[in-house]
Amino acid sequence: MKKEITTKDLMALNELMTFENWMAIKMKGCHDCSDDRTLKTMFKDMAKKHSEHHAKLLNYLRTNMEKGGNE
Repeated sequence: MKKEITTKDLMALNELMTFENWMAIKMKGCHDCSDDRTLKTMFKDMAKKHSEHHAKLLNYLRTNMEKGGNE
């Protein structure tokens, strides 16, 4: 079921998507810089979760965008 997305919603989603992407990049960087195997695994898992959150938010936007826009 599609819902109307307001400008306020888009601004909040943009901020959240930016944060999730930024955190995924930072966690990947921490993974690359760490020598500790336990930390590397933790950073890799965290990067994956943040990337998944970003993808889910993007999918939500695609699912709820109005017809006739740029798809």
